[in-house]
Amino acid sequence: MKTTPSSIALLLAATVAAHGHVLYIMPGNFLPAGGATITVGFHVGDSFPESEVGGRLDRLKDPRLIWRNGSAAIGNLRVDGKRDAGDAVAGGTGELIAAVQTIPNLIELNPAKFTDYLKEEGLTETIAWRAAHGESGKPGKERYSKYAKAVLIAGAANGFASHRVGYVIEIIPEADPYTLKPGALLPVQVLFRGKPAADLQIESAWAAGGGQKTTVAGRTGPDGRTKVPLPSAGLWRIHTIKMERCAEPSVADWESFWASMTFELR
Repeated sequence: MKTTPSSIALLLAATVAAHGHVLYIMPGNFLPAGGATITVGFHVGDSFPESEVGGRLDRLKDPRLIWRNGSAAIGNLRVDGKRDAGDAVAGGTGELIAAVQTIPNLIELNPAKFTDYLKEEGLTETIAWRAAHGESGKPGKERYSKYAKAVLIAGAANGFASHRVGYVIEIIPEADPYTLKPGALLPVQVLFRGKPAADLQIESAWAAGGGQKTTVAGRTGPDGRTKVPLPSAGLWRIHTIKMERCAEPSVADWESFWASMTFELR
């Protein structure tokens, strides 16, 4: 296909949009039977639970389904409309964790768009650093990677929901969402490189019966912990972002790490 200025602009716009969206996992069923084949959707977008961007299979790394004493690769990867998808067999019972990460990618945003993105995600430390070092008016050159997981349950709860996958950044539920009722608070801890991640903005998204709501649930404390209100039954997504100066200045100025977790509140 011939590359034109307009096609380049469209490609850049799509890249920016995909960067600014959350990666999250949506299984076909959060409550599968043990031994069932589960279709796992890899969604990208801000219109939870719908996906807005598909065709990114080359960026997915090690998608898998994990249960106590076992795991399986999520295979048969394919583009499915505006999402990517794969399949895995639930080889165990109790809580199951579907997980995926992406390979790092680069993007550069103009000063205004970069500042808007930082404000939206509550990245106050980065905003303050740029202001203190005279960089608020400079473009933001960023390397980013994303880490998503979903908590499912097959049969009775067995406490596996709090299992650590071991990602660079990870949201750990400190109560089993499948033992909670609407109106509960879900205690979570965010770990970054295995240590508590303090002062990160936590955003929650809810969907049920055609309704949808996204809200800032709070910020993590010094111990990386906070409690997320779960007022209604339905599908839930929690996400957060950690940003730091890039360890390779020749590659990018900043590096961000995105974490998400999805589950169903019954």
